Amino acid sequence: MKDKKSKMGFPKEFAIFIPKMSPEEQKILKEQEKNFQIDDSLVKVRDYIIDLFPNLPKPSDFLVFALGKILFFNSDYDTLNALDEEFSYQGFALWKIRLLLRRGLSEEAIKKASVIFKKEENDLCFKLHSLRSIANGYLNLGNYEQCKIYLSELFEDSLTSPKLSAEDKPIINDILLEAHKDNFILNRFSEEKIKLENKINVALQIATDLGERNHIGSFYYLMALLQRDCGKIEDSIKYSNQAIALFKETGNESLLSAAKGNLGTIYVIQGNLDEAESIYHEILETFRNLEENRFISLSIKNLGNIAIERGNYEEAIERYQEALNIIEKLNLKETYQYCILAELYLQTGRLSDFEILITNLEEEIRGSPSSIIEAYILFLQGLRDVKRLNYGKASEFFSKALIIADRQGRGELSAKILMNTILLNINKYDVEKNIEELDSAIQNINHILPYFMESKLTKEQVALRILEGKIYAIKLDKSRSFNSFQKARDLLQQHKNKQLLQMVNKYLEDINNLEHYEELSSFEWVNEPFRSDVYSLEDIGLRYMQKSHVQIEIAPLALILLHRSGIPLRSFVISKRTVKDQLLFGGFIVAIRDMLSELFEGQKSQVLVITYGNYKIIIEAHPKGFSSVAISAHDSFSLRRKIHQLTDKLSKTEIPKQYYGDLSTQLSTYIDKEVESLFGSKLVYSDTIQTNFKEQ
Repeated sequence: MKDKKSKMGFPKEFAIFIPKMSPEEQKILKEQEKNFQIDDSLVKVRDYIIDLFPNLPKPSDFLVFALGKILFFNSDYDTLNALDEEFSYQGFALWKIRLLLRRGLSEEAIKKASVIFKKEENDLCFKLHSLRSIANGYLNLGNYEQCKIYLSELFEDSLTSPKLSAEDKPIINDILLEAHKDNFILNRFSEEKIKLENKINVALQIATDLGERNHIGSFYYLMALLQRDCGKIEDSIKYSNQAIALFKETGNESLLSAAKGNLGTIYVIQGNLDEAESIYHEILETFRNLEENRFISLSIKNLGNIAIERGNYEEAIERYQEALNIIEKLNLKETYQYCILAELYLQTGRLSDFEILITNLEEEIRGSPSSIIEAYILFLQGLRDVKRLNYGKASEFFSKALIIADRQGRGELSAKILMNTILLNINKYDVEKNIEELDSAIQNINHILPYFMESKLTKEQVALRILEGKIYAIKLDKSRSFNSFQKARDLLQQHKNKQLLQMVNKYLEDINNLEHYEELSSFEWVNEPFRSDVYSLEDIGLRYMQKSHVQIEIAPLALILLHRSGIPLRSFVISKRTVKDQLLFGGFIVAIRDMLSELFEGQKSQVLVITYGNYKIIIEAHPKGFSSVAISAHDSFSLRRKIHQLTDKLSKTEIPKQYYGDLSTQLSTYIDKEVESLFGSKLVYSDTIQTNFKEQ
């Protein structure tokens, strides 16, 4: 097999445009092919074309466009600006628009791209390129609906246009690959991971066939982000390093810095804060040299997150303020980050700054409603009342915030609220000695643990298991206390925290040596107030929960409300999807029927997750005699939260104790409305199950 390095010709990033250039340009470039190899640095191509440029009477649009692309991808913005000012060609203008987007000037970019898109005489390639720039601009501005509209138009126009020539196809594919990157960012937190991975693999194959190294590197980078989201850190590192190698080869400083930034985030996750900080400072300097303001602000914010990890909240505030000042000048929507700043103000006791900011945030959502920001503000108000020791009011705010966050499927915000609700429970117990507060804390711990397990957050799992063990010890439940500490020990042996492991081993030894469970109350660590535990736990609610402001829809394949007898009260299936009766409504009911009686024996709502074939069945059974059952392709914290909210709502209605298949119209309507409010219109009522049951 012939070595790739021995192949003569221009790199594919440039070569795909040659067939669309003028005959004279094609002739000149054909003669020069012998002096290039397809894996040459784009800097070599850039230097040659810039020398050639003044010697051409009138460069073609595609030669100008190809040169603009190389200058843009090589981050040679000074040359791009200089040539655009000297010659004012449309091919340069198209890449200047992309430069505006990279620097965060999205509104200006959208206006300029719209003008080019509306020119009827323009080549389809240029129209599609400008259309992608419009979509990217709306993505930057947080206007996701408009972004979806323009991306859909881009994909539709490329598919429905008259038959493309062989010369057009590689260029169209080149533009479509850029649009696929935007589509990934748009759907990163809302679409199933397996679907996103499949899409990236398809795009990666197209990029490989095209031979475009920057595209290949970009999809390696996106795959690295996806694997990081899934908790597959080693795979994320592997893809990041593959992307970094390609970007170094092509000289793409901007994307090289972005890929390094992912490694920085991984270092934060692993607790290697010094390494992460070094990377963030390095890429911050690069972005400042390139004047890419949006990424400057992101890098500064990441340095703020490191400060949060270290507990340096004052430094974190300075970083966030600096980053948000840049964001304000770019007219970008980063309200979620302002909420984090408000939370930092609370943590540091800067109550006057908090009140000013929270008032501004409340005013903003009145003019531009956002359920997520509303939930965050309610949470912050609850946190403020915790600081004031107004626990009753704080509990009300947390409850309202949690309902909204759960409905929106924002797992990181629900987890933040739950974490602080647990702290509120144990604070109230210290004051009131009401054992019901500990019961609530245990229930909330059970709700939040799946989030930390799903997110591979070991330290948080350890902290909650230790807290859980202490609560069970106070309740004189020897076996459950021992089991909780044992789970903490198993995690600590992986995490290698010797100090905590020694403490947990002591607790286990104390419990193991007991003759009677009543003796638990004699241990000093059981009788200590929760204040020390609060101190070690209070930072958890602030960390690891800083994802971008993206609305998420969570919908299972099917949802069934079952009576304790196993007879369905109401059933729903996902719309526009064929669901086999046997798969959803046959064997699985048999699989769980025998479990229901055991679940209903508890005094509180209980959750069970079982695997049935390739599907997950999430069951929350309530002692009032019904269960909510979701059938999904995968288990997730956010889906569990929605199921819990539905179960909680229905527990406030009158579910018939005896049921033979007839549900009142009033109760059916109420259930339908609650399901729609949680899952939207994707789930529709199904009469697949015919209920002709007779009293036995």
